[in-house]
Amino acid sequence: MQTSYTEDFKNSVLSKALLRGDKSLLSISKEVGVPQTTIMGWIIKRDKFPGMKKQKSSIKWNPEQKLKALMETAALSESELGAYLRKAGIYTHQLDEWKKEILLSMGVNGKPSKILKDDRDQKIKALEKEILRKDRALAEASALLILQKKVNLIWGNKDEDEK
Repeated sequence: MQTSYTEDFKNSVLSKALLRGDKSLLSISKEVGVPQTTIMGWIIKRDKFPGMKKQKSSIKWNPEQKLKALMETAALSESELGAYLRKAGIYTHQLDEWKKEILLSMGVNGKPSKILKDDRDQKIKALEKEILRKDRALAEASALLILQKKVNLIWGNKDEDEK
């Protein structure tokens, strides 16, 4: 048997459910006498009710807004966090992703930030490459000198024989 509810009643239950604070949805369903699954269905379809538009999940948050949201939610309890997330129309996994993005952009976790790189990094890389090239050339010249000395010891020095 399906029970029919008036639009005003649905709107009042939805308002209670969406602005419930630290109350659970189950306690609200018991309070108003409507099954929890029915209330969940109303929440999902709330864009069909007048004055209750569903927030778009595709809202683009800029980095400043993300940082602000992270700072606001850092000290909230679990129930306060839930209320904040419902109000803002975001999920906890989004907050976690934003936190990772910010930490990576700051170069935390031992990974250098791509954003913070500048032309000095390229110059340093070129100089290190040049030093490596010169070290190899020096090692080769040193090896040739050592071989020349050994040849002179074995075969004798031509300059000394001519004198």
